Amino acid sequence: MKRLAVLTAFVVVSLFAALAPPSTPTQAQAGCFPETGFCITNQQFAEYFRLRGGVRIMGYPISRSFTLEGFEVQFFQRVILQLQGGQVQRLNILDPNVMPMTRANQSVFPGPDPAIASQAPQVGSSDYARQVVEFVRRVAPDTFNGQPVGFFNLFNTTVPVDIAFAGQTPNPDLVTLLNLEIWGLPTSNPAPDPGNGGFIYQRFQRGIMHYQAQSGATEGILVGEYLKSVITGRSLPPDLAADMAGSRFNAQYSPGAPGWTARPGELQGTDMTNAFEPGSGNVTPPPAQPTQPPAAGTVTPTATAAAAGPTVTIQVDDDLIDPGQSISITVIARYATAIDWLEFDGIESENNNENDNDASDDPALARQRFDCDDRTECANVWSVSPTRPGRYTLRARAEGTDDVRSEWVTIPFRVRDIGATSTPTTGPSVTPTTAATSAPTSAPTSTPTSAATAVPTSASAPAATATTTP
Repeated sequence: MKRLAVLTAFVVVSLFAALAPPSTPTQAQAGCFPETGFCITNQQFAEYFRLRGGVRIMGYPISRSFTLEGFEVQFFQRVILQLQGGQVQRLNILDPNVMPMTRANQSVFPGPDPAIASQAPQVGSSDYARQVVEFVRRVAPDTFNGQPVGFFNLFNTTVPVDIAFAGQTPNPDLVTLLNLEIWGLPTSNPAPDPGNGGFIYQRFQRGIMHYQAQSGATEGILVGEYLKSVITGRSLPPDLAADMAGSRFNAQYSPGAPGWTARPGELQGTDMTNAFEPGSGNVTPPPAQPTQPPAAGTVTPTATAAAAGPTVTIQVDDDLIDPGQSISITVIARYATAIDWLEFDGIESENNNENDNDASDDPALARQRFDCDDRTECANVWSVSPTRPGRYTLRARAEGTDDVRSEWVTIPFRVRDIGATSTPTTGPSVTPTTAATSAPTSAPTSTPTSAATAVPTSASAPAATATTTP
């Protein structure tokens, strides 16, 4: 009971802080939430919020749109949305380089378990979506220690099918992949809180599920609220404060300082002016797309281009790796008529106008093609292990059976120099996006595989992706 009161107090304090008299009055308009005093003014954020479960899954907005480390972002109670290359993505809040939270408000959450990660389905499996469902069903059950925790049910019903697939027949594999986009795979077993057996948690790549025996509810932990508390110092639990004392995000919100940032050298490309003061409107105009990859622990890049032919999306689960590290590259295509093939390759960035792959010295990034068997929706996942340091451009395209070929869609990618001392990023980044509804995300925790597989997909969303639409 005491723990429940403490956790509830944190939420109430956060809401009171948000409802304090704003420096800029909140406008009464669509997309504004009196519960927190913030509005969703970026229409791409608003559409993603609508298609991915809204308040039920993401919670209320708790910031304005602002610029964080070179990208436009908006904080929600359970997620942080980020705009890259014209597409919405999700910041991996639980990444070790962002907020590797294992305790807050006297609650103790399970940490990532390598043994669970090693059991994850291999990304190249021909029936990857089915394996994901079975893996989550086994690792994240609906009943644990006699308690109806409902972890699998929450995972499996996250995306509102009637909204995300309006007017379409939902593809079961795609529904799974869209739910995977939101949560990622489980990275721990269920675990009761050491101080309160009525609280049971399970860690996923992109969030922590929380079952409360007293209410019978299963929800996501408010990880967005916690990172906001770290940045602002407001309502910051002492145990989380101790764990985040050395973080680049710690106590950075400084009203009156340039960009309202206390240590701008640690958060380059950041302007938080009024970011956490209730009101509407962007803090600053959306920033230009940076030419360098984002800092470790943020998100992977995306870009969009319009072209004839199929709609194509490319996704990579990590855009900055060490030589020999395995990554998963997902390419997705949709077309009004049948698709003949899709392909990807990687070329050195200074030669990104090259049509052939002569510019790439790394065999792992040589062009690879997948036969779509005349489907109108086609996707494939490759696992590759680049070994040559450098900056690359990953590209993808597809061709219909009518011989109409899309333009290349591209995202930046980098293999660190072997002498680099920075800590490699771990865990997944985000998910892809197509023009209308949303595309999936792949999980990076599996063992590399060279087998390529097709997964039918339609719909739209965010991620570490690039998309081309006809």
